[in-house]
Amino acid sequence: DLIRVCYHIYLKTGSEPNKTTARAALQQIVASSFQRMERVSEDHEVERKVKGEKGVSDFPSQNHRDAFLVLRSLCKLSMRSSPDPSAAVMGTAMNGAVKKEKVEKKDDRSTKSDRSTKSEESKEEKVENDEKPPSAAPPPPAVHPMSSSDAALQSKILALELLLWVLSNAAPSSSLSNSGPQFQYAVRNYLCVSLLKNCTSDNTTVVNLSLRLFVPLIRLFRSHLKTEIEAFVTNVFFVILDSEHSSVEHKSLVVTLFDEICSDPATLAEIFLNYDCDLSAVDLFQRIVNTLAKIARVGLVQGKGGSIHFVAGAGAVRAEKVRRDHRELRLDAMKALRQVLASLHSSIVVPMNDQNSSLAEEEEDGGSLTVFSNQSGGLSESQHSLPKSITTTTNVTSEEPESAPSAEPTDGTATTTTPSGKQTLVQIYDSKKKRREEHMRAVLKFNQKPSAGIAYASKCGHVDGDDAVDVARYLLQNKEELDKTQIGEYLGREAEYQAGFSLKVLHAYVESLNFSSLMFDDAIRYYLSGFRLPGEAQKIDRIMEKFAERYTNQNPDVFPTADSAFILAFSIIMLNTDLHNPAIKEERRMTKEGFIRNNRGICDGGDLPQELLSSIFDRIQKDPISLKEDDEARERVGDGKKGGSDGVPSSLSPAAFFGNIYLEMDKERESNYQKERDQIVRNTESLLRRKRRSSMKSKHPPSQSQSQRPQLPRSSSIRGAVKFVSTQDTGLRDEYVTPMFDVTWGPALAVFSTAMESANGTIGALSAIATEEELEDAAENAAESIEVCLAGFHLAVCTAGLCGNETARG
Repeated sequence: DLIRVCYHIYLKTGSEPNKTTARAALQQIVASSFQRMERVSEDHEVERKVKGEKGVSDFPSQNHRDAFLVLRSLCKLSMRSSPDPSAAVMGTAMNGAVKKEKVEKKDDRSTKSDRSTKSEESKEEKVENDEKPPSAAPPPPAVHPMSSSDAALQSKILALELLLWVLSNAAPSSSLSNSGPQFQYAVRNYLCVSLLKNCTSDNTTVVNLSLRLFVPLIRLFRSHLKTEIEAFVTNVFFVILDSEHSSVEHKSLVVTLFDEICSDPATLAEIFLNYDCDLSAVDLFQRIVNTLAKIARVGLVQGKGGSIHFVAGAGAVRAEKVRRDHRELRLDAMKALRQVLASLHSSIVVPMNDQNSSLAEEEEDGGSLTVFSNQSGGLSESQHSLPKSITTTTNVTSEEPESAPSAEPTDGTATTTTPSGKQTLVQIYDSKKKRREEHMRAVLKFNQKPSAGIAYASKCGHVDGDDAVDVARYLLQNKEELDKTQIGEYLGREAEYQAGFSLKVLHAYVESLNFSSLMFDDAIRYYLSGFRLPGEAQKIDRIMEKFAERYTNQNPDVFPTADSAFILAFSIIMLNTDLHNPAIKEERRMTKEGFIRNNRGICDGGDLPQELLSSIFDRIQKDPISLKEDDEARERVGDGKKGGSDGVPSSLSPAAFFGNIYLEMDKERESNYQKERDQIVRNTESLLRRKRRSSMKSKHPPSQSQSQRPQLPRSSSIRGAVKFVSTQDTGLRDEYVTPMFDVTWGPALAVFSTAMESANGTIGALSAIATEEELEDAAENAAESIEVCLAGFHLAVCTAGLCGNETARG
């Protein structure tokens, strides 16, 4: 009740002192609930349990239950969208609808709650109904200084701030991360969902708070969130950084997040051990380093070769802002790369000093090494004395424990073994690296000759070259890396080629796709997104004929026969070429009437609905069927849509002297990014559902299906089937630093050397076009960039010497 009242005061009051007081009171109340839980957790004599119904996990104490309800309520508040701006008496119904919608979305992850869980939900409603006034009567309008959308935004921001405060003030060994399966469940199913929705928000404050929340989340719960961390980094953060439509400010926030993650050597090492050393996971550490290196060079290529144009008016102001934003973004990425090197260096030096601390106290050693310590998240200079006898990493590991704990593999996860001779995590990484090199060779061979690439992949064990279904899976799984023209040529081969094996692959390829409930032209887009249609009509016939058969089987109510679907599919391909081929003159392009006329009588002598044909024509005319690679190539070259007349860049066109063109460009960018954000959320949610479903299946066989029923699972189901390996479990000391450094030093060398060269020529390149203020800002940025680069070189040279990597050191 106190939290509900304070939340209501914060959102509804028009007095700033009252708002500040309510916020401070909320923070103290929330903090006290978790502090009470901490004290109870430290008391080993607590025996009392708060019992629930059968099948529901118990809370160790009432304080644990209260803290859980507060955490879950804050997570749900942070997920809420703008409320209905109706009268306050409608608040209860609205909150009930929101709850119902969330329960429906959660049905595929958990079953219905039992009576005990329902009682917890009813108790929680008092906490989370922030919009419902304490009294039954609705307050007068004068009490509402904010609109409903402003109140919803303030509610979301306040909830995120409170969550950040709770997690940031919890120690890594805090009972919060070890307080039982209920808290782990709440973090996975409430907090992670909240961060997913808010990390892609169009509000900078919400994005900033959400990304800052991700740092303590990894610090406290990374052993329970292996799947979620991979999904967030690969499907959200990397997509934002690679997107052409996301703002520079949003990219900078993500880079700052990586900087903070990389400042903790243990976190960075465990990312490498659990993902890069896992045969079934992505190379997360390597992708982080390569992505930061890519961001650290953004805008540098355009700055060379005299491609800086002189513009005036609104174009000059905008160009100056773009250059300034790119300079700051590059500097942030370089700092993050420097932080990676600092953490690698610390992973070697700190254990060395801990191991030799007693020796260092007794005798003085010559030659001290200056390193950058990052235990506090930043870079501070400190002295670490190194014994002369220690020259490489291998010296540190001479005193290994007699027996290292073994992490049993689950679903292909990395394994750790004793030093007796079995595979270690680093050996698994080497094996994975070898498989990656084999895969790249197979891709190269396939892009030259498909049959040769498949034969090589089969020889290396990546695919069964005699199984058409497995070859089709290989083509689908690697369609982003394989040449899509070669995929289309291979799938369209005649029946006589390789005794009809390519035709079997085509059939298996189509059978693996799901066209259910898709509109016909959308199904064609989805089908043709994996390869490029060949130029020969006979190959197109074979490819589209199998598609028409598959679509008709999965959508029997659309077409009476597969022949009708095949004729229309071929007609749509011709329409797409006719409407969007630049070689065809405008007056000779096909019209809607002509398209409808060409498809008369194709439905067993009858006509297809005119509305169907008309809608297909409109969608093809508005959005052509094309490969993503072709769209990106057109954007790079410029197809006339984004430039001025005669291919003149937009910045040089006469309209660039006025602000309207840039307003339209910003609106278009925001619209495109909104679509990307929606796609990010859908893809990540789908990925998490699939992985959790497979994890639960592997953890709970059918004979144990009843154990999955409670909404708050026990600890076994909370942990899931994915094993997380910590640095203490590996039986290693710092052997993992060497492969991590091998991944890092090449991109870091390219970034730092390019940045120093660019910084030296920055002022000269800008002197003819920039204002004095920009020149001063660029000079400060260049000086700081050089400082970061020199510090990065220093750390890299020291780490290379400790790892014994003479090539990198040279």
